[in-house]
Amino acid sequence: MRRLPTEREVLRCIYNMYEPEYPGIPPGSVRGANDPYISIDVRAVAEQLRCKPELLFGYLYYHLDAKHRYKTGENTSVHLCVLKVGEKRHGVNYPYLAALLANHDLEHRRQLWSLGLSVLALALSAGAIIAQIATAK
Repeated sequence: MRRLPTEREVLRCIYNMYEPEYPGIPPGSVRGANDPYISIDVRAVAEQLRCKPELLFGYLYYHLDAKHRYKTGENTSVHLCVLKVGEKRHGVNYPYLAALLANHDLEHRRQLWSLGLSVLALALSAGAIIAQIATAK
């Protein structure tokens, strides 16, 4: 069985694949439309991640959207992923995805620093033990 992509890997892949398309610039316009949603090709993203498109679809729409959706009013919510928004199919809220990815990257860096400092402390401890043994003789 292949390793499943992590949430950070899925968000990074979508971010990298669709960064040039955001914001969408209509013909004859200087600036992009104020639409946070971009349409993604689930099959292409799944191919990049080396996973099944059906698995990726379920992960995006049933897990990640449910995990990150929040209410903005009584009958309104902000979604990470939607099946259809306007004419766009498989819409992803790109600015929200970028914000989530930034948080994942920050947490990843913190974990790497913690791991690095732990390894350094372990190496210093091992060095101190070796020095103690060497000078005890």
